[in-house]
Amino acid sequence: MDHGETGMVETLFYEYSGPFFPPARLRGYQERVGNLDVIEHRRRNKVLPYGLRMECQVTTKEQAQRCDTEARQLARDLNTVWAYVALVTLFPKRFMIRLSKPPDGWRTNFKRIKSVRPIKPRSSLPISGPPGPPVGFTVNIKINPGRYKVVLPYMPLQRALAAVQAYRTANQTTRFLMDLHFGAIDQLGTGAQLFLFAKALELARVMLPGRTDSQGEAALPPAGRAALRRSFHWLFDIANNRLEIRHVARGGSLLPKLSPAESADFVHDADVVIRGVVERELGIVAIAQR
Repeated sequence: MDHGETGMVETLFYEYSGPFFPPARLRGYQERVGNLDVIEHRRRNKVLPYGLRMECQVTTKEQAQRCDTEARQLARDLNTVWAYVALVTLFPKRFMIRLSKPPDGWRTNFKRIKSVRPIKPRSSLPISGPPGPPVGFTVNIKINPGRYKVVLPYMPLQRALAAVQAYRTANQTTRFLMDLHFGAIDQLGTGAQLFLFAKALELARVMLPGRTDSQGEAALPPAGRAALRRSFHWLFDIANNRLEIRHVARGGSLLPKLSPAESADFVHDADVVIRGVVERELGIVAIAQR
């Protein structure tokens, strides 16, 4: 294909596969977005059965470049809005925790010994406890594309493209809120996720009508209010009074740490509130996990 010259028509395409399981009876959706035909379809794959394809017909390198730019922008925007129509992003993440590495700066034969033979005690004397302080492992956390199974009641592309259009015309505050939310979702299980959720919550709070937490909570869509595990007041109190989130100390003392239950409820409810605000601002129906 020569630059700027008309030649044989070629199809430039981009394909995606993901862990989304819509009802088998529903047909896929197709829409033209700019110069791109965007198509959703089912794949014969038990793990990644949902497919998307973006394509356009090109005859010159200039056309191919323009379509490539469009496709990359649409891919970014779809990834930003996808969590509001399909619960997770197009590329969901999960934790894989492995305890195989030695402490930092040390080498060990622990893995070889563990895999070769059982360890026999050298003495028959009873042992009351370990000689010295408890031994801790270095936990190596690797974030990989997750093997989620997201069961949906609909084919998501039509809703996603409507959300993309609303996102592209949204005001700067709403777009910034969505960017914070996407960053929080993308930092699964980390301290950064808690901090980003707290920042997004602060912005969401001022975007909701009313002067009190109860008025802000009442302004959420009904599905969002029903999905909350705790109250608005609890959510913002935790954000300001736990070590891992916004502040670390008060009055010369460290703040208490989040309990596992508090951490789970904070992440869940912060996500629900932000989805509710995005739903109000974009005029879409945002899916939330109960």
